[in-house]
Amino acid sequence: MDAQLLSFNRINCFLKPHISRSLQTVRSTKFNQFVAGLNCSRIKCSMKSYSLSELTPTEVESLKARPRIDFSSIFGMVNPIIDDVRNKGDAAVKDYTAKFDKVNLDKIVDNVADLPDPELDTTIREAFDVAYDNIYAFHLAQKSVEKSVENMKGVRCKRVPRSIGSVGLYVPGGTAVLPSTALMLSVPAQIAGCKTVVLATPPSRDGSICKEVLYCAKKAGVTHILKAGGAQAISAMAWGTESCPKVEKIFGPGNQFVTAAKMILQNSEAMVSIDMPAGPSEVLVIADKYASPVHIAADLLSQVFPQFKLFFNDLWNVDVVNFCSSSLPFPFWFSFSLMSAL
Repeated sequence: MDAQLLSFNRINCFLKPHISRSLQTVRSTKFNQFVAGLNCSRIKCSMKSYSLSELTPTEVESLKARPRIDFSSIFGMVNPIIDDVRNKGDAAVKDYTAKFDKVNLDKIVDNVADLPDPELDTTIREAFDVAYDNIYAFHLAQKSVEKSVENMKGVRCKRVPRSIGSVGLYVPGGTAVLPSTALMLSVPAQIAGCKTVVLATPPSRDGSICKEVLYCAKKAGVTHILKAGGAQAISAMAWGTESCPKVEKIFGPGNQFVTAAKMILQNSEAMVSIDMPAGPSEVLVIADKYASPVHIAADLLSQVFPQFKLFFNDLWNVDVVNFCSSSLPFPFWFSFSLMSAL
């Protein structure tokens, strides 16, 4: 159902346009009827909660289990894409973008310096600026300096940090856009001094790049934007195409097809390195009845994009859920209510 798409979006400005329009229809009918029936007790439906003392060992193990992906079948689907991009370059990327994203592109790469500055709401722009400053300060403290050690008289050893010349950054698209991922990937590259920074992200239906992602990319020094997603985007950055620079290392999360492409290409003739095969995001908050519900809610919301499971002590169940719900824009926490009801 269209309403389920809300479960991965904070606010409508981060929704792709065609999805945002379809959701307006949902809200105009049963949505209003549902809202009219809400009361405080219903807020607990917004998230699934479990009482640990009431669960059997088998149920606990089931809830703790991580999702497993059968990459053997996925490799079979991804390998042909990798080969096509290697052999056909831009044309293959355009074909797969038309096939998977339903977007026909005239060109797949934009030079960021040639793109106009996007117009954003002042509140959103200021939020990105604060996030940029925080991320920059954190990673700047990690920057290595040259170290020299005289092991013995006349023998001096040095450790000299040098940035990777070209990097590829994958920012997932799908039903939602992730400007936060764009910042967290591109700011370290900016601090390191990478000369070529290619950011790959799926285009919108009109072939444009989400303005929030573009704002973050320009602010953090991205040089090229590859308007493609999935295995075809990873392949384009790994092999290089007529318009997409070849990179030396690829960073960023993605779905199983993106992960499979990264795993295949790091062991191929492309001679490209990757950060890691991305797994599920997880957070564990251990708290008792004396813990502040506000602090618990803040920690839980740091991983709110994935679905999460909560183990509550009944003494602060309602408080935590209320704080989680009130901290999110209404459409977002409503989506959890609907997902649970369905």
